[in-house]
Amino acid sequence: MPITLRHVEVFHAIMTAGSLTKAAEVMRTSQPTLSRELATLERLLNLKLFERRSRRLFATEKALTLHAEVKRSYFGLEQLMHAAEAIRHNAN
Repeated sequence: MPITLRHVEVFHAIMTAGSLTKAAEVMRTSQPTLSRELATLERLLNLKLFERRSRRLFATEKALTLHAEVKRSYFGLEQLMHAAEAIRHNAN
């Protein structure tokens, strides 16, 4: 099973929100659903992205490194959308 955009979105939401509960609220889904998706991502990557202590998640160094790449990818997607908008305006 390959990594999907959904896995990346879940990871980004957790990193940005700081908790599974807050990320679930932002993504309008349940905390158990995000927890399962995070576990799947960790299994697919064969990386432990979070330490689980006292019912809280703490990002590992690997998660911080991966999130930096995710943020660059999100920035690239934003640039792509701006380029498409510019092309659209120039075509009219």
